[in-house]
Amino acid sequence: MPVKSSKSASTTTPRKRRTRKTTTTRTAKAVAKTDKVIKEIQAVLDAPRETSKVKVTKVKSLTRPSASRLITPSRYMQDIKQRWAIHNYEIKMLFSDFSKLNSYIRGLEIRTVLGQFAK
Repeated sequence: MPVKSSKSASTTTPRKRRTRKTTTTRTAKAVAKTDKVIKEIQAVLDAPRETSKVKVTKVKSLTRPSASRLITPSRYMQDIKQRWAIHNYEIKMLFSDFSKLNSYIRGLEIRTVLGQFAK
C-alpha cells in the first residue's frame, strides 16, 4: 500500500508572487522632445497651403421632355414587339449553339472510348 510522505520530507520553495508593474514617470527630456514634435506638426498644419482651383459645374435641373419628342403608344408597343422578337431569335441561336457543343463533346467521348478499346 502506498504511504503518504510527511511534509518535512519534501522541501518545497515558496511560490513567487508576480510583482506589480511600476508606473513610469516621464522625464523632462522626453517631455521636451514630445513638445518639440508637437510644435513641428503644428507649424506644418498652420503653414499656408497651395490649393488648386476646382472647376465648379452647375447641375442642370431635370426638365420634362417636350411632347413632340415622345413616342406614341402604338410605336412603343411596336418597339416592344420588335425587341421581343430579337430576344427570341437570340435564345434560339443560344440553344442551337448548345446543341452543337453537346454533339461535339459526345463525338469526343465516343472517339476516346473507341481509342481505349483499340489499344
